[in-house]
Amino acid sequence: MWRAARKISKAVFWLVTPWRMRERLLFLHERTVRNERVKALAALLDKERLRQESLRRGASGAASPPVLDLFDTVDVLEAAQLPPEQVFWAPVHADAVTNREAAARFLLDALRQREELRDRFPGALSEPGGGGLVPWLQSPEGQQSLGVTPEDAQHLVSLFSEDFAARARQFFLVSEEIRRVLPHGLLPSGQRSLFRWFLQHGLQASDLGLEEVWWLFLQARENPRAELRLAFLFTPHWQQNFPDALTVFGWSRFADWVDKTYGAGSVSQRLAVSSDFLEPALQIRIAYLARTSWRDEHPDALSNTKAALGLLQWLESSEDAQIGPEARAWVAGLNGRALIPDLLKPTVNVIGHFCYPSGLRVSVEAMTEAMASAGVRTCLRDIRTDARDDPQHVRFDGLEAGDITIIHAQPEPFFSEAYARADLVERMPRTYRIAYWYWEFDSIPDAWTAHAAQADEVWTATEFIARGLRERLSVPVKTLFPGVTLAPFQIRDRAYFNLDADRFTFLFTFHMMSVMERKNPLGLVRAFKMAFRADEPVALVLKTSFGDRHPEQFRALSEAVAGFPSITIIDQVLSSDEVLSLMHTCDAYVSLHRSEGLGLTMAEAMLMGKPVIATGFSGNMDFMDEENSLLVSYERVKVGRPIPPYDAELEWAEPSVEHAAQLLRQLYAEPEWAREVGARGKLSAQKKLSLESAGQRIAARLNEISVLRRSAPAPDLP
Repeated sequence: MWRAARKISKAVFWLVTPWRMRERLLFLHERTVRNERVKALAALLDKERLRQESLRRGASGAASPPVLDLFDTVDVLEAAQLPPEQVFWAPVHADAVTNREAAARFLLDALRQREELRDRFPGALSEPGGGGLVPWLQSPEGQQSLGVTPEDAQHLVSLFSEDFAARARQFFLVSEEIRRVLPHGLLPSGQRSLFRWFLQHGLQASDLGLEEVWWLFLQARENPRAELRLAFLFTPHWQQNFPDALTVFGWSRFADWVDKTYGAGSVSQRLAVSSDFLEPALQIRIAYLARTSWRDEHPDALSNTKAALGLLQWLESSEDAQIGPEARAWVAGLNGRALIPDLLKPTVNVIGHFCYPSGLRVSVEAMTEAMASAGVRTCLRDIRTDARDDPQHVRFDGLEAGDITIIHAQPEPFFSEAYARADLVERMPRTYRIAYWYWEFDSIPDAWTAHAAQADEVWTATEFIARGLRERLSVPVKTLFPGVTLAPFQIRDRAYFNLDADRFTFLFTFHMMSVMERKNPLGLVRAFKMAFRADEPVALVLKTSFGDRHPEQFRALSEAVAGFPSITIIDQVLSSDEVLSLMHTCDAYVSLHRSEGLGLTMAEAMLMGKPVIATGFSGNMDFMDEENSLLVSYERVKVGRPIPPYDAELEWAEPSVEHAAQLLRQLYAEPEWAREVGARGKLSAQKKLSLESAGQRIAARLNEISVLRRSAPAPDLP
């Protein structure tokens, strides 16, 4: 009855509003298309599940799908089940190669259509430099063969400056529903189904170009063995079942299983022994960690030279090691004494945001570089956030080969999901686990205590954060600054950023995801307006990103600067190179933050020799003082209202707008004094923030942990 009445009322409404009929019909059509796509996707996945189940049961009718022939138009169309115009593009002529998209399509056409080109450059899309293709493109012979000018050839060469397929691969990696069924999607046995998914669903759900998808599949076709390696490294249940798969000790068993599970031909370049996936010392370390019998027989093999040599001799000579003849021969061919220092080298696993454009990425990169400077080897894994991450997730492919793991991720929202988002299985029994956390207050949320229970100790960057953590946590809390350095960056002029070259320019950079109220750009805008008239040759640049995700706050910021043309907002994701380049173009850096865990951008500006004005409160006070920077006075106040993730009762600073305005004016009015402030800040920052000293402190603590773990249970560590 109720449904019938609703349908009648809807029909009546449609009759009295005929001018909206076109809009309604379009909506109904789009809904129908969406529903059909959902059904098609479900059917595709169900078909693949049934095929794999038949293989597991050993059913007589179970068969591998025919390998997708990317050079056969009929086969490609059959796989895609789409009309040709949605699978192929119109031919690209040489004179149209004027941008990356056209260049990619032109080159892919040449490879698909010319077998002799593929034979000459079999690693064109999968090897560095195109396996010789790049120099050929730069040569008169190559240009004449393709009918392109030297200028056109440069567009083709530019495709190889980075992995052109990276965005398409990353989209596959973040599509968890697909990967659950098609972890082998880029192997020969899975390409047909994955190709259909990309063309029917993936392109509509992403901003990928068709040429990026084609590049990915042709790249995978060139080197299926490399694709199997990547599939293993980013499929946790494979890692769990075959922890030593990429070693000479476990490869054959794993390869056999893949063929039986996903279909014959999944491992198309079969090798009885795989000795080149990982360096020898890492292969032995991973196999040792995977085998209880090895550890029982040689318990000190990864910490003692004599025991390590004993392990190698045992592997070579004893049947108790239970390894195949190929693996035994491989061990016999090693120079054991030369290998042992590498086998015993301190190794730490680091799981962090290596691809998320944020201060967390800068921090984890600095920490990793600092440890390298101190001789600590690291196995790195990236924690995925969303599809907007830099498409470099597969570059961070380290397994949990060390006995200590640093999880460099905030307690919320990703700490408890760090392994899953890193596509990494947790080693069992688990490693000694260190949480590296930032916070902006001197007290922490109650929920953090539960997250701390997953760690053996917590590290943080500054004493400001450490004090709050120690008050609430029962595990050890250590202050270990990650170090700060300026990565090499391109020098650009202000015109690149559409900024006026003739104005004294102040800069503030912040991330909208880091809570705008805490970063306090509105207070800075008020101070700037108080310090300067609109017609003075001075400017303020507010560099932010992800304003679209925080429309209310971004609207407030836009309204605050309206009518003041000397204030510029840059709301876009710039590369780290561009961010440093922007900082280099400006005359001074300003932060009227209410609280900071560290204050990374202030540290970077000081290292660059820029005078820095900043609130004299919180984490930045670990490296800033009255001698090396200009500190703004403040009052401690309560937050006052809940601003997730901050409670109303927390306290932060309210910087003095008047004092900030005075300092802004003074820097502008006294440029020589400003340069002196910047020079003092640079000298101070170089001493306090160096990666080398940070690396030595981190290495010392890691050594303490290792020594104490060998003599006492981990919970008893101080």
